[in-house]
Amino acid sequence: MRKRKAIISSQREKGLDSYVPFSIHDITEECHGIRIHGKIFETETRTLRNGRDIQMLWIGDDDDAIIMKRFERGAVTKEVLAEIRNGDCVVAYGKAEYDAYTRELVFMPDVIEKVPEVRRVDEAEEKRVELHVHTKLSEMDGVCNIEEYIDQANAWGMDAIAITDHLVVQAFPKAQHKVDAINKSRETPFKMIYGLEMNMVDPALQIVRNIQDIELEKGTYCVFDLETTGLSSRFDHIIEFGGQIVKDRACIKSLQMFIKPPVALSAFTTELTGITEEHMKNAKSFADSIDEILDFIGDSILVAHNATFDYNFLNDELARIGRKPIMNPVIDTLDLARSMQADRKGYRLGQIARSYGIRYDEDVAHRADYDAEVLAQTYMNMLNDLKHIKNLQELQDMQTAESFRKVRVKHVTVLAKNMAGLKELFELVTLSHTKYLAYSSKSTNNIVAEPRILRSEIEKRRINGNLLIGSSCLNGEVFDMAQTRNEQTLEEVMQFYDYIEIQPLENYRHLVERDSISSMDRLKEILKSIVSAADKLDKLLVATGDCHYVQPGEKMIRDIYISSQAIGGVRHPLYIYNQEKRRKFKAPDQHFRTTKEMLKEFAWLGEQRAYDMVIKNTKLIADMIQEVKPVKDRLYPPDIEGSDQKLTDICYENAHKKYGPVLPEIVEKRLEKELASIIGHGFYVVYYISHLLVKKSLNDGYLVGSRGSVGSSFVATMSEITEVNPLAPHYVCPKCHYVKFYTDGSVADGFDLPDIICPNCGETIRGDGHDIPFETFLGFEGDKVPDIDLNFSGDYQPNAHAYTKEVFGDDHVYRAGTIGTVATQTAFGYVKGYEEEMGIEGSMRNAQVLHLAKGCEGVKRTTGQHPGGIIVIPLDLDVHDFTPVQYPANNPYAEWKTTHFEFHDIHDNVLKFDILGHVDPTAMKMLERMSGIDPTTIPMNDPETMSVFSKVDALKIDTSKSTEETGAAGLPEFGTPFVRGILELTRPTTFDELLKISGLSHGTDVWLGNAKDLIDNGTCTLKSVIGCRDDIMVYLLHKGLRPKLAFTIMESVRKGKGLKDEWIPEMKANGVEDWYIDSCLKIKYMFPKAHATAYVMMAIRIAWFKVHRPQVYYCMFFSIRCDAYDIETMIKGEQAIRRRMQEISDMLKNNETKKDVSKKDKDTFNTLELALEMNLRGYYFTNIDIMRSASREFIVDPENASYIIPPFTSIDGLGENVADTVVEARKQGAFLSKEDLQRRTALSGTLVKKMESMGVLEGMQDENQMSLFSF
Repeated sequence: MRKRKAIISSQREKGLDSYVPFSIHDITEECHGIRIHGKIFETETRTLRNGRDIQMLWIGDDDDAIIMKRFERGAVTKEVLAEIRNGDCVVAYGKAEYDAYTRELVFMPDVIEKVPEVRRVDEAEEKRVELHVHTKLSEMDGVCNIEEYIDQANAWGMDAIAITDHLVVQAFPKAQHKVDAINKSRETPFKMIYGLEMNMVDPALQIVRNIQDIELEKGTYCVFDLETTGLSSRFDHIIEFGGQIVKDRACIKSLQMFIKPPVALSAFTTELTGITEEHMKNAKSFADSIDEILDFIGDSILVAHNATFDYNFLNDELARIGRKPIMNPVIDTLDLARSMQADRKGYRLGQIARSYGIRYDEDVAHRADYDAEVLAQTYMNMLNDLKHIKNLQELQDMQTAESFRKVRVKHVTVLAKNMAGLKELFELVTLSHTKYLAYSSKSTNNIVAEPRILRSEIEKRRINGNLLIGSSCLNGEVFDMAQTRNEQTLEEVMQFYDYIEIQPLENYRHLVERDSISSMDRLKEILKSIVSAADKLDKLLVATGDCHYVQPGEKMIRDIYISSQAIGGVRHPLYIYNQEKRRKFKAPDQHFRTTKEMLKEFAWLGEQRAYDMVIKNTKLIADMIQEVKPVKDRLYPPDIEGSDQKLTDICYENAHKKYGPVLPEIVEKRLEKELASIIGHGFYVVYYISHLLVKKSLNDGYLVGSRGSVGSSFVATMSEITEVNPLAPHYVCPKCHYVKFYTDGSVADGFDLPDIICPNCGETIRGDGHDIPFETFLGFEGDKVPDIDLNFSGDYQPNAHAYTKEVFGDDHVYRAGTIGTVATQTAFGYVKGYEEEMGIEGSMRNAQVLHLAKGCEGVKRTTGQHPGGIIVIPLDLDVHDFTPVQYPANNPYAEWKTTHFEFHDIHDNVLKFDILGHVDPTAMKMLERMSGIDPTTIPMNDPETMSVFSKVDALKIDTSKSTEETGAAGLPEFGTPFVRGILELTRPTTFDELLKISGLSHGTDVWLGNAKDLIDNGTCTLKSVIGCRDDIMVYLLHKGLRPKLAFTIMESVRKGKGLKDEWIPEMKANGVEDWYIDSCLKIKYMFPKAHATAYVMMAIRIAWFKVHRPQVYYCMFFSIRCDAYDIETMIKGEQAIRRRMQEISDMLKNNETKKDVSKKDKDTFNTLELALEMNLRGYYFTNIDIMRSASREFIVDPENASYIIPPFTSIDGLGENVADTVVEARKQGAFLSKEDLQRRTALSGTLVKKMESMGVLEGMQDENQMSLFSF
């Protein structure tokens, strides 16, 4: 009997064989004694009131999913429950029963047994290479990560795989990292082949063929249309010709004739055209009809709508009977319309005809004589718009640089053979996403754009021999020509390609089902013609899968994407618009096939041919490819000549200004250590540019806040990048440079040192220094790539971004690219949409909906840009040495281009400046402007200011009217209910304690279930708990641990990795308490102290204004920091504000109404909190004043400083631009009436009525009135 690892709840193992095997999908009613097999994809454990756990396990297979539920009881302990994890493959034995909680059938297991995952095996002795793979980065199409493909190929013993995502190369970095990882354990290296599938176009529309020197007005035109048995001039035949001869804008004769084909008419042809066998009774063959047609045409100019089809079909029929082609000039009205009406979406004959007011009857359409008649009328109208065009050459030249946008695309596969080829590939991707981006220019909003590439751009690069060009899939021109044209044309087209791809019959099946190809036998003929042409031209013929997922069971996830709309409402190419057909036909199976599976797919071509295409030739392609590394192995920082010395000079100059001509040893050593590391690793330019950016912003009047851990660097402080001083707490006299450091841990933060009188010169000295190790910024060795995050004013951020272009140049500065993927809720929507599309609403269990939604997550939906990340490319290198570039979301109107790669993928290769926009510097600017007080002069240890974090006394509020215990509402980082709760519990009185709280509130598992419990049970105080990550290293160093170990422990804990067993004895030996060790083990993420310091400094400055300049503070708060207003309530005062807050609060407490509370309601509640506080402090709102209100800022009433005047934008629905018109208009004089107000401004009638209802327009007459005295 095989050994089982089983979890038994009520039945002994000996009875397991009696359980009947069931597929999950077969569980449709309650049943007992069954077993199911599947993979766990979600788990949840909840603790009941009795303290026991209930576990829910979601189990799925390729077809369905169900919830399993089990309870902690008997032998099934908490530990036993925990043994089954996400991703485990199991066999579960038990029963299915209805569950009242989930309202559906669930599986109640008696036994859950872990089993190995059943995997497909590639049993072929010689393995193939897959050369056509799409990942999740093929937008809204591929559903697997590249890592999954590589893992599968590696598991099958394959030696290579090619990635060919649609239009992008964004999976390259992850592919390289994965291959590098698996090659560490392979004897022979696995090869990653890097490529993509592009949309290739020719540069110009083919409006005129066979151009002759003929004037349009003098020409004679044969406007014609054909009906055929199908789309292929090789396999199909003409069955009707309809034409009109037009001269001098009039039809002078017409011809309609049926032509008898050598094959019977299909039902599809008859349904489409209305032509039946009855029409064919007296019809002649094409050979017997052609002379009459040629006589009718004569030497006229041919005109057809889609001449590519009609003209070529006619000539191919002539070639079939040994006749010469027609070489008359040909005008294609399809391409002509594309040129004349470039912003149209559709160009079918009916659409173009209707655009000229010509009736087109869809019921009569698809008959040659009718379509020719309509086309003749349409063409005459087109000529009316072309009076400036004289002849055929001018007509063909009626193109623009954007004409390629309307040319039909052809898929083409491009592979990089080597590193030079990779750069050329990157160049092509950039061109396709920028210069050759196809989009409608109607609007700058809601852009839907498609990257394209000119054939000539590919040709220009392929001559270097670094690229391989493949013919791609059924959307490539090789298959198109094989399907629709003759052998000669196919061979001409095929010459362009290095290798020819043919895919399994299954990939083309939908073309047969949709009647594009008449039968599977016809499909095989088409593919055989490709094989023959490739043989004749000695082209390498390869079998590719055009894979869109790895496992067959993932097909349904792609089916969901086929039925889902992309951004802009774009439909998938395989989407079937006809509902009946959509629910009848299945999308092709396009999983990653084994070698044997692929050989079987091509067995119809013969064993040897199948071997050559599947194995031999794919390996030949792989052998042509050298090792390629898209991601470089080191950092390439930019350089500005002399910036290392300039940085050094700036630091020492400022150090001497602050600490005197002879630097204290602690200052000197810290500077030397940091500068050696920064300059040695090439990071100096980041500091220098950050210094220039901050300096420019300060010179322009805007403070800059630092975030992240840059404040850990003393060089950053001395180069004026940050205000945070990371040295140990100390005093330094601004006059005589007397200095005193506290390095023994007795003082936690320099801002908590009381002001003293300098013992040398009598100057008042304030404390400084926050005791932050440099290692937390650049690592213990100082070699970690620096991220300097700077918070610029949101108003100033664009200027700071633009400044980087001034320094480095447009071609070397880009925004950091991001990739937007499908999130959980969107994925659920796609699954529900799929149910509706397929007419199976409500048929899926909730577990299956979740199963499919999880499979849909992570697929690329769009691209974007980092809110402040600026990437800098070294001046001696090209961006394509690192990444292609593009517009964010493919919006050509975007101000910046972005990196094509997501920044994290090239983080260690290029430097990123985080030039972020933030509200705090904007707030500081407004406070300074309104008060005249420089925020940087505000003391950090003002007792009244500090008190608002623990009590409300400084606000002078009547506590009998307020439930607030602190004055922190409305303060950045401290004003949320969660942080205010921490403040109420801990009552901080020092800067260091505020730092602790900042760390506790931003960390994960640092406060709840950790520090809070320690404070509650009296184990320690706020001062001693772990707050920020840096606290750990500083504390351990004070305890006597080795610096390297202290740093390593800090890094491990802050990342949520806990403590290694071997560290704990040394910690205990150095006096580290047990509670401290236990606290470290619980932490998942920790906040950097430097970041906390910058935040707390900003909060204290704003708190100072709240205490000492309340009117200015409230004007700033309501102008800048509010997301929603209820201005009608706010101007009515305390009681109205209380009532509205109570309404929202009551709704939130009621389970029935809670869901109806909008985000705007919640934001309004936060605003009203501050409005109430302001009222309780004796400050109030006036009504909006038509002559005194500002457009967008709250201002102090100049006539009564206890009142604040709201701006026009505080009225719901009144935007800034409209508000500005009111302010501008009143400069020309008072408004005579409501009529005058609306006439002179952009106020709508609705907004005027709103103002009336609020009493804003009280006393203003409705209309201008004229009296005798007006004259």
